[in-house]
Amino acid sequence: ATRFNDASSEFDVLVASDAIGMGLNLNISRIIFSTMKKFDGVELRDLTVPEVKQIAGRAGRYGSKFPVGEVTCLDSEDLPLLHKSLLEPSPMLESAGLFPNFDLIYMYSRLHPDSSLYGILEHFLENAKLSENYFFANCEEVLKVATVIDQLPLRLHEKYLFCISPVDMNDDISSQGLTQFATNYSKKGIVQLREIFTPGLGSLRVAEFPVGRIVPGS
Repeated sequence: ATRFNDASSEFDVLVASDAIGMGLNLNISRIIFSTMKKFDGVELRDLTVPEVKQIAGRAGRYGSKFPVGEVTCLDSEDLPLLHKSLLEPSPMLESAGLFPNFDLIYMYSRLHPDSSLYGILEHFLENAKLSENYFFANCEEVLKVATVIDQLPLRLHEKYLFCISPVDMNDDISSQGLTQFATNYSKKGIVQLREIFTPGLGSLRVAEFPVGRIVPGS
């Protein structure tokens, strides 16, 4: 991305995922969608109106080299959806998803000093009161990681950081990679990349039950 943004470089094409729409300040004159579909972890679906506008909006930014941008599709059959999405108003959000940051978890942990991170998170999510404008984001993956990380001699903040890492615990490669990384980090405080996917270094057994649950009312 840095080379693409450098006017003196020879790189004038940037191949990117939909992460390009996350706010990178790049000098882009034209966005070309290779597809108007996205696998969201559950199904292959059409891009939503906000997603299309967010990505397309990377082309032509005020104050950039290209104040006016263009957007199109690689396949002509995708153009109707692109045109429709750009013309439609963005839907109003009725509520926003939240996830407790570490400061909240730390303060809550002071009430349950002998509890595991899994127990603290579970108890917090079950008892926190939110207004109708907010809801808790899906924490299933975070809790799955917590059942594994709680077995390691790590500080609460370190456990929290591992738990919010973008890992699919149902995928053997990614879950084993995280487990190996966390295990090695707990032993040495530093991890070499080659250690993560090297066979024979040992790994934790993924727990099939919650670890250290808090009994409600305790």
